[in-house]
Order: sequence, then structure tokens, then C-alpha cells
Amino acid sequence: MKLILVRHAEAAGDPHATPMRPVTGFLSPAGVRQAAVTAAALAGAGIEHLLVSPYGRAVQTAETIARAAGDPPISVHPWLREWMPDAALKDLPSTRFEEMMRRDGERYLEECWKTELGEGCYEMHARIVPPLYAELAALGVRRRLGGWVPDAGAERRTVAIVAHGGSLGVVASAILGLPPSPIAPLSFQLASVAVISFTLRRGIGYPHLVVPAPG
Repeated sequence: MKLILVRHAEAAGDPHATPMRPVTGFLSPAGVRQAAVTAAALAGAGIEHLLVSPYGRAVQTAETIARAAGDPPISVHPWLREWMPDAALKDLPSTRFEEMMRRDGERYLEECWKTELGEGCYEMHARIVPPLYAELAALGVRRRLGGWVPDAGAERRTVAIVAHGGSLGVVASAILGLPPSPIAPLSFQLASVAVISFTLRRGIGYPHLVVPAPG
């Protein structure tokens, strides 16, 4: 099996909107171009299914990729949404929230597991990882014996996950067996792609990160 992790292209509009498909207007003009370039690069990747965050910028990016890939099915999953700020802070002036974000950015790592800004590191992992494992099991790959055990035929399946920098960091950590951390070990740029492939040994797939060649 191969997992293709894609961060959405440059956004426009309400970042928390969850529109019905098909989606337009949630990528900026630059984002539309970014999504098209990413879609062209993935057109021959053999994507069979896309798992997507419900936010408009992710869905519009995924729809662009799907069109270039022959329209494989897209399933939208709320658990893939980005880090969630505390709802009680939604009425704060933007300058106050930005100041709180700046202050959090100056904390030591061990002070960042959970702050007053919102969802903590373990909370985010608990939101994303169990349904991720369940969805991959439904697609024929299960976490077992220190690796991943595919059903017959699933070892050749390619799935794309289109989401956000933070949620994709959790997904990548969970698949690669990295421990939770308030500072993600992987950084996803806009419209960037990371590939996780699995090497089969005695029926067990062991994941490794593949760095695509430029162009």
C-alpha cells in the first residue's frame, strides 16, 4: 500500500467553513494554480481513494486532484480537520489571539502539550489516530505485529489523504510509529506531497517516508 499525504493549497474565504461538494471559492487564485500543479504531478500515481478534511480548502484541493486522477471516490472525514482553538476564544480580538499564539510559540516544548489556546497534543492524536486506523482497516490494511498487515490485493492500493499541516503531522507520526509531540516532526508546505510506502516482509508492511524527486 502507498499513502500520499497532501496539504491543501493556499486558502481563501472562511477557514472553518465545511461546504457541500462540489466546492469552489475556497482557494485563492494562487491556490488554484498550486492545486493544479499538484494534481498534474499525481495524475499517474494510481490513487484509488481520497480521505479528506471537511474544510473547503482541503475539499477543493482534493477535487482538483481527483479530476486529474480519473475521479476516484472522495470521502470527507471531520476527524481530519485542523487543530481546534478553544471555542471560548472565538470572540477575542484578532490582535489578542495573535498575541496568545506568539506567546505559545516562545514556550519550551514541555510547556506546550496543552495550553489555554485550545486542543492539546494528546487530544488531537486521540481525535485523529483511532479513526485513521479504522479507515485504513476498512481499506484493507491493519496495524499488527509492529507494522501493517494488508488484505489480499490491498498491498497494491494507493490512498491519498488531503488535510492540513497539523493534522497531516499527526497522521504521518501515527503511520511511521513516531511518538506524539507538540512540535510536529514533519512540516507540510502548501500543496506539498509526502509519500509513505510499505516494504513487505513475511506479510507485514513496514512504513518508510519516500522523498519525491523534484519535478
